[in-house]
Amino acid sequence: MQIAVVLVSIGLAVFFAIAAILNIFYLKPSREDATHLGISSRLTRFIGLCQIAAVFGLLAGLFWRPLAIAAATGVLLLLVGAVIAHRRVGDPIARMMRAVVVFVLTAFVLAGHIWLLT
Repeated sequence: MQIAVVLVSIGLAVFFAIAAILNIFYLKPSREDATHLGISSRLTRFIGLCQIAAVFGLLAGLFWRPLAIAAATGVLLLLVGAVIAHRRVGDPIARMMRAVVVFVLTAFVLAGHIWLLT
């Protein structure tokens, strides 16, 4: 279980690092998503900063579980917001699948850290 939690945490950290770069620098894929979802460039950059915090929290949390639990909880809230944004503009399930898959992986990491903490 611990190996799976570590590997998924690292994978999520890489995913969020890439997403953060796209959002902070407001690169083309990020601009297109923001326009589609109706969110501002400022909010997009803020989300990128939250994603950077998630990267550090998920990686540092491998050494201090309470931080991993806090980071994963924050990521879950961010992903709930992503799904809400997609639903608000009427996106089909397929369009929000990335957020749903990352949500499930993050929930696994959160549950794993809680389980390993006890």
